[in-house]
Amino acid sequence: MAEETQETDGARAEADRVLEAVRDALHLLEAIPDAAVRARAAGLVAREWPGERRLASEIRQQAVDALHTDQGLDFPQIAELIGTDRSRAWRIWKGIS
Repeated sequence: MAEETQETDGARAEADRVLEAVRDALHLLEAIPDAAVRARAAGLVAREWPGERRLASEIRQQAVDALHTDQGLDFPQIAELIGTDRSRAWRIWKGIS
């Protein structure tokens, strides 16, 4: 149980670090001096942002593939490591979810 909490804490810490970097990058919009350019740039980022979600999903899929292919783990083991159930782990691996 302590190992599971440690793994979760490690993932949470890494996710928080990445989210902080994303927030810092978004704050660059605030530094654009021209209000019209700032508004248009913020609109462009907001419009294109949903497409960037795909990158996180691809990274997750590649990580699950590495666990399965490179490390030889089965989907129940992968599911336990990433905090989901085995069918969801399989769907992530297949790129379905």
